[in-house]
Amino acid sequence: MKFMKKSIALLLAGAMAVSVTACGGSTTTASGSTGSAASTNLYAGTTDPNTVTVDMRTEPPELNTTQTQDTASADILRMVMSGLVRLDKDDNAQPDMAEKWDISADKKTYTFHLRKDAKWSNGDPVTAKDFLYAWKQGMDQSNGATYAFILYTNIKNGQAYFDATKTPAAKRTAAEKAKVDAAEKNLGCKAADDYTLTLTLENPLPYALPLMAFTAYMPLDQKAYESIGADKYAKEASQIVTNGAYKISEWVHDDHITLAKNDSYWNAANNQISNVKYLMMKDTNARMNAFKGAQVDCINLTGDQITQMKAEGQPIESYVAGSNWYFQYNTKKKGLDNANIRKALGEAINVNSFIKDVLKDDSVVADGLVPTNIKGADSKPYAEGREKLVSYNVDEAKTLLEKGLKETGLTKDSLKLTFITDDTSAAQQQAAFFQEQWKSTLGISVELKPMSFKARIAAMNQGDFDIVMAGWSPDYNDAMTFLDMWTTGNGNNNGKYSNPEYDKLIAAATKESDAAKRQDDLRKAEKLVASTDCAVYPLYFQVVPYVTSAKISGMTRSGFQEYDFTDGAKITTK
Repeated sequence: MKFMKKSIALLLAGAMAVSVTACGGSTTTASGSTGSAASTNLYAGTTDPNTVTVDMRTEPPELNTTQTQDTASADILRMVMSGLVRLDKDDNAQPDMAEKWDISADKKTYTFHLRKDAKWSNGDPVTAKDFLYAWKQGMDQSNGATYAFILYTNIKNGQAYFDATKTPAAKRTAAEKAKVDAAEKNLGCKAADDYTLTLTLENPLPYALPLMAFTAYMPLDQKAYESIGADKYAKEASQIVTNGAYKISEWVHDDHITLAKNDSYWNAANNQISNVKYLMMKDTNARMNAFKGAQVDCINLTGDQITQMKAEGQPIESYVAGSNWYFQYNTKKKGLDNANIRKALGEAINVNSFIKDVLKDDSVVADGLVPTNIKGADSKPYAEGREKLVSYNVDEAKTLLEKGLKETGLTKDSLKLTFITDDTSAAQQQAAFFQEQWKSTLGISVELKPMSFKARIAAMNQGDFDIVMAGWSPDYNDAMTFLDMWTTGNGNNNGKYSNPEYDKLIAAATKESDAAKRQDDLRKAEKLVASTDCAVYPLYFQVVPYVTSAKISGMTRSGFQEYDFTDGAKITTK
């Protein structure tokens, strides 16, 4: 999800795992039985012969697919929920609930033919109506879904439906109900029967099929959803109905969540691991102790832990996450409503030093918002030939700060800023690095405010922050997934950035069929938000280092799924 674009600000350790919802990034397959890991792996792993245990670091805040916006939740959902398609190890769309599909000549209409043997975990059949119900729930403005835009901007006439549903259903007048009914009839999604679903798009999308694997496009069992109630749905293991490769068997909040194989899933024969247990360990030292003590089979590593593991001779693996990390500014905050001050704060940070001395991994200094492995025009990387949008420049940062302070009538002392961060030990270490750099370089004192991941997500959604280091995982392999979120009013635009020129560029790119022209519009928009206006300041593109026990073979990790135990993953020790 954008991860679940999902924002994943300072969620993790030095090598922060990718939480949104999310596509993109190169894929690696962890193996305890091949290559260097097979010959030198020092850790046998956990002792339960039927369970793999991994660390997800935090409680998933929201497992209701219509409301999910973070990658921690999305990673669980992609194991227990199935959309029309699924992504394979190369991030290509493959059949899932839809066994096949037809695409119109103009590439606007997709007809999906659903499997007739697919079941919900409560035994109900999975039908086309379940997808329609979920999409309408997501597009209903009164439900406040952060990802409503990814539905109503793509589904034909979705905007009219979104506009008509501002009032909650129970409070709509007769006139409002009539308006909603009319908008619903015109929606570009229809069910010809229980197993035939037609989706008509506003414009052709080069990433339309992979998008169908995203959480916002997953189905809901209407009967179960309404019986449980939207306010309680997916808050406990007993309050969610699933249709994926696994189902939730146990959920002890803030401690662990366990998934059990769904034997009725259509592709169950290829899912060889019976149970997957996700631990929620905030402390990096506790993670390492758990790994060495055979309590967990895979953990991400901090920079110091990389050094430690290398010294022991334990093989270290990594994957390109396809995610970006950046400063997000609250542009409504006094002082941060000035582009010069925002840019000064970014240019004052030595990101090379941050990677070398704090992350201590293979992450790469960002030159823009869109990572280097995202596809662009003519199947070339979008970033190939892109203008460098940001750079470390202390002298310019000082000049920009003085200019910004003069423009706003502030002083260094009266510029009061707070940096919110997760309460993990690694996140606080990273925040302290930025705090020291701002003080030593610009003479600015910035207060640090640690909080739980869930609380930090809520604070961002409410605009209750000044600065945060946020991360974004791609929802699909296209630059748009990193750029449309900054349009005016977008649910993920927590900093409330607004520029009509930016909105026009994104709108033009959405409708443009010429790949080169479309990319040009996207690059202009990227320069505007990340450099000219500097509403966000790109820092680095993430590479995640980790260790696995000898127990795991075939586990896939990518920017779209932190842990994927389907399609060939297995336990190699008994």
